[in-house]
Amino acid sequence: MKADRIQAVLGELDRARRGLAILLVLILLLTGGCFLVSERLLALLIPLLGKKLVAYDPSEPFLTLLSISFYLAVFLSIPAAVWLVWRGVSMRYFSGVRRMGGPVVLVATALFASGATLCWRVLLPAGIGFLVSFEADGTRAFISARTFVSFVGTMLLALGLAFEMPLVAFFLARAGWLTPAFFRKRWRHAVLVCTVLAAVITPTPDIYNMGLMALPLLGLYFVSFGVVLLASRKERAPTAPGPRSSAGPPPPDDPTS
Repeated sequence: MKADRIQAVLGELDRARRGLAILLVLILLLTGGCFLVSERLLALLIPLLGKKLVAYDPSEPFLTLLSISFYLAVFLSIPAAVWLVWRGVSMRYFSGVRRMGGPVVLVATALFASGATLCWRVLLPAGIGFLVSFEADGTRAFISARTFVSFVGTMLLALGLAFEMPLVAFFLARAGWLTPAFFRKRWRHAVLVCTVLAAVITPTPDIYNMGLMALPLLGLYFVSFGVVLLASRKERAPTAPGPRSSAGPPPPDDPTS
């Protein structure tokens, strides 16, 4: 019995290794393709800052374009990554819903795109504008192109992945690993964890950007709570009772017989 478990674990590790290798090759190929349009993407990033970027060494322009290509390749590979994760997880824990792979990929991609869009349209302009506003009179900030690309890419990727939380919570609730009681009892811990995660994820140490990242994380926590609550109610939904017999109770025995 123990040998069978070890063999099963080794088989799962081998599948995970092959899936990771496929994903890395895909990201590498996409990075090469995205490099062809990296200069245009850099031109889209500069208006967020409102000033020209600088390079501090001869290799930085090339590395900046390579960083843009890599981040874009990671974003484009999200559907493939979700499919590989779903394929591996559903085989062991959700065998009854393996046919949901297509909808799961679509929902996960839409959630990631929603998080990245919120970051691009709201968080990044507010955060970058706040930081740039501290440029004092008589001084001029020279911002590294590679550092700026890393800042933008990390924020987009972090919030996009954070938006997958409700989907993950739904399937954890279906598996019985998450309950509404867990969210009710640990919401104070969630505030602390979201604050720490925001501090780790945010590339800059300022409180303003950390707060901008922490608020969506807390919102996603409570959205996930709602998703788990709905999933648990669906699991506990009572089945409709069958029709009652109209024959009534049996007649009592005749004492004269």
